[in-house]
Amino acid sequence: MALAARSWLGLSGSIRQSQSRQAREIAEAGLAQLIESLNKDYAYLLIKDLSNWSDNSYTSSICTNSLTGTPATSSSIGNNGRYILMDYDFQGSPFYGGKATIRMRGERLKGDNSIAATAIVEETLEIKPKSCTTSFGEPTVTSGFPGLLGQQVVLGNNDVFGTLSGNVLCLQCYDGTDYDNLTREQQENYIQMKNNGYVAGQIFLGPIDLPPVPEPPAGLNFDTPISITKSTLITAGTNTGPCRVEARGSGSPITHCVVDSVELNSKKEILTVDTSAGDVRIYVRGDKLVLTGGAAIKHLPPDAPASSLGLFGRPSDPTDSYPDQLIRLAGAASTNALWAYFPDGNMGINGGSKETAECDSIGECTGGDINGAVWAKVWNGSSSNVAQLVVPADIGTQLFNKYGPQYALGIRDYVALGVSRWSSWINP
Repeated sequence: MALAARSWLGLSGSIRQSQSRQAREIAEAGLAQLIESLNKDYAYLLIKDLSNWSDNSYTSSICTNSLTGTPATSSSIGNNGRYILMDYDFQGSPFYGGKATIRMRGERLKGDNSIAATAIVEETLEIKPKSCTTSFGEPTVTSGFPGLLGQQVVLGNNDVFGTLSGNVLCLQCYDGTDYDNLTREQQENYIQMKNNGYVAGQIFLGPIDLPPVPEPPAGLNFDTPISITKSTLITAGTNTGPCRVEARGSGSPITHCVVDSVELNSKKEILTVDTSAGDVRIYVRGDKLVLTGGAAIKHLPPDAPASSLGLFGRPSDPTDSYPDQLIRLAGAASTNALWAYFPDGNMGINGGSKETAECDSIGECTGGDINGAVWAKVWNGSSSNVAQLVVPADIGTQLFNKYGPQYALGIRDYVALGVSRWSSWINP
């Protein structure tokens, strides 16, 4: 009897071990199916936690070859197995990628569908960004960053230069969903590009969640905003007039300036901003920032990066409770580097090109009217205006480093690869 009992216990243990092993294999199969589905059809979810997969918010716009919705998070494996996704946790940024930890439960079922054994498998994978149209490791054809962004874009005869980042993103120019079927000519028509207009990068038509417009730190005390109506010099590090300096320890200070409106209307009226001693950010609270008659913004020193000078408008006004801000930019005799973000602004560039863009053999350029990026509610390019926007290849990295990952917007794809950690255990 004792021998029979030991034999039975040994057989039972062997069966349990076999079922536990099968449960682990089921979990691994579920992981493989999920990763394949994410890589193939739902790559934009690779940079979102499981709890946010269904919230319809997109820090990166969706590539045209992707599906909307979510992949299957539970399914059957064979006749006696079932997997259930327990967690997907992403650590990183949309711009650089990061790591994702996936926890999957596998269940070995009995004939009556009750659970015979359960196992948990957890993997950590590398999440890498790439272009929508290329495989990982192939040369990048676009950064996906929108140098020109608007809910509506009327490009007219404006030019957008820069092969990598001279991309145009229009959120509401096209109300269909078959973005992948649009030809380049159709895309140009939807952004109302005229014969003399030009876009060096890609044209993207579709939704993306916009970050909030930057605001000055709450602890700074500003005077009542006044309008700028004559030549004005703003120097980084100066606590005067509309400006206050944010000390940042060992880092360079940031000078924040809050103004009402800016209205300059002759070539003798120049808004000069010197960022030699640190970044300057100007917040326009009033109805307009309009430069006409040769008036312009002059950013010093000439080699300052675009991220050193930020021009920011009022927050987005989706119900149109207030009239849109009127924004008409103009550069001085030489190119100006800046980032302008007016979520409730009707924006354009006054005057023709004052410094013609000069491009190298790979399509990256200098010169033009504005060197940087412009985001607005509406981009309104005049049909007779040949203004030039030159977008630096690294502008997304500049904004990521100075403003944070939420401002490194892009239309880019992702891929999960290279398991860096694996573990499993039996769930009693």
